[in-house]
Amino acid sequence: MVHPQRTCSHMELLPLVCLCLLSCSGTTSADPAGRVVVKQDDDVILPCSLDGVNIKSKVFDWKKDGQPTKEVFLYAAGSHYNNGREGQNEQFKGRVSHFEDELEQGNASIKITRARMEDSGDYTCKFPRDPSLKTVHVKLVVDRVLTSCGSF
Repeated sequence: MVHPQRTCSHMELLPLVCLCLLSCSGTTSADPAGRVVVKQDDDVILPCSLDGVNIKSKVFDWKKDGQPTKEVFLYAAGSHYNNGREGQNEQFKGRVSHFEDELEQGNASIKITRARMEDSGDYTCKFPRDPSLKTVHVKLVVDRVLTSCGSF
């Protein structure tokens, strides 16, 4: 026999259990609203993808919104902050990478290593030379208390 109240309470716990499992495994995921949650000091991937569009010769620019806006990662047809390009905000130097081998499939996602509390905020991934290509918005939440893995 199904008990509606019990089913409802179990369904309410499901997102919490999933979030905890993701935190324990060291992976992150974005919800449909573009929010990504990660534990402090874990690596995080900010998603940005143009399925089936080869972006190897394109320009994509990741910025962290705020006052002032911070330059996170700029890729320009092979030139980027990890191979000599200048202009990256100090907060992100040496901690941001992209997926070079997935550019031909349209993957403009970036990985931030060792997420810090100050990394929390709103990010945008834009293709400034191709305004017809979509802009992706991601809200990153870095939390120091996602540590209750095994206690649920």
